[in-house]
Amino acid sequence: MPQNSIMETIDFLFDETEDAVVMVNRKNECLRSNPEAVSLLGLTPGSMMDQVLQNGQLDGWSTFIEQVNPGKKVTSRFALENEGHIYPDIEVIGTVFRHSNEVILRFKMEKPKTSDVKKDARAYHSIFHHEVNCYFVVGTDGLIQDVNERVEYFFGLKPDELIGCSYKELLKVGITENEVGIVQSGIENNGKAEFKYRFVSADEEERFYHVFVYFDFKEELYVALIRDDTEKVILKQQMEHSGSLSAVGQLAASIAHELKNAMTSVRGFTELLKLTTDQDSARYVDVIDSEMSRMESLMGEFLSLSKPSNQEDEVFELSDCLADVVMVMEPQALTRKISIFMDVQLDADVTVKGKKHRMKQAFINLFKNALEASEPHTTLITSIEPYDQDHVVVAFSDEGSGMTDQQIKQVFLPFFTTKKEGTGLGLPFVLETAESMGGHLFVKSEPGKGTRFELLLPIHGKLAVEQKDHNALLVQ
Repeated sequence: MPQNSIMETIDFLFDETEDAVVMVNRKNECLRSNPEAVSLLGLTPGSMMDQVLQNGQLDGWSTFIEQVNPGKKVTSRFALENEGHIYPDIEVIGTVFRHSNEVILRFKMEKPKTSDVKKDARAYHSIFHHEVNCYFVVGTDGLIQDVNERVEYFFGLKPDELIGCSYKELLKVGITENEVGIVQSGIENNGKAEFKYRFVSADEEERFYHVFVYFDFKEELYVALIRDDTEKVILKQQMEHSGSLSAVGQLAASIAHELKNAMTSVRGFTELLKLTTDQDSARYVDVIDSEMSRMESLMGEFLSLSKPSNQEDEVFELSDCLADVVMVMEPQALTRKISIFMDVQLDADVTVKGKKHRMKQAFINLFKNALEASEPHTTLITSIEPYDQDHVVVAFSDEGSGMTDQQIKQVFLPFFTTKKEGTGLGLPFVLETAESMGGHLFVKSEPGKGTRFELLLPIHGKLAVEQKDHNALLVQ
């Protein structure tokens, strides 16, 4: 079953049933609950089932949960309690949500007595104001009667500032007259309507909202639910972008291959020229020959990076690997008028063990980020520095705009990016590569002063004895 259909089925089960329904993990932690479960049992995401089980029920409950397996529906009865209200004999039905192995529990419960109506009203009011989606309740006179707390996150507006105002206040947050017309037409024809729109926050953050509106004929109220689909939209864009990158990569590999063939012919004629040129002309031929070697090496790197790699771990020399990538990135840096300086602060060659192909891709990702963050006529420094006896640091330092503390906290999360056309997958890939080799990735940054990424890698073998002896002398 497609993922969308699965989630629609789960949404229907939680939203439409009159029974209390919760989803729990195998540790008895509530992951999701419908309004009935919140109202009758007080179970919200993060709650533990222990809080509603009466004394002596826990062992039986644990056995019950263990028996709930894929393809098997298990029924049992328990005594439950919530805020002094006791449910002495409740039928609980457990099934497994196959796609995550979590347990869905359905409680066959009696409806609360009339004396509990005020408590239920408070519970529903709490649910309304703490729902993850944004809700508006609008009267037939067009005035906003209620709005939940999420309006501040969605639109930067205070609930108290909206209640009693005309729904047209929403025109100030990007909803257009055309979209209002869509709602009016949908309500008249079907009693409900929906539309999607793009919202830009005060700090210029782009969000994508999905709005659902329906008319409650019993209460004569319009209810609007606004769902934040930003992550879903961006994920779709990134997947499409990844597909484009794959096609571009294949095209680049094809072009590189053809150029390499052409350069082979040019090199052949260059060798013939060497046999017939005089001393002065020979110097020019040598320059041509040298530049041809550099171009062939560059094309070789492009062809290597364009091929999928299933290679095993290998031991390779770190500075050579970094130098290869510097050569690939130099043309891009020159185009941007940025200087690249490579600084190897070790007295001897250092080898590491891992997938060399992935290491080069990781270096390229760090170079690209640094170049895109840098202004023209600045310098990008990449260095290999000693860390301790068993590790070295490969650092990439730029003089760019830097990052805020909030951006630093999110920078390694998949799909987080501050660039309009970024995928947000580069740094997670670098982190994964470092960790697969037993290392780690760190970042230091300050707004307006640049950023430094440090790739900590374990050495395969030991640093040169001369290097350690030299450091020991400095300490003494």
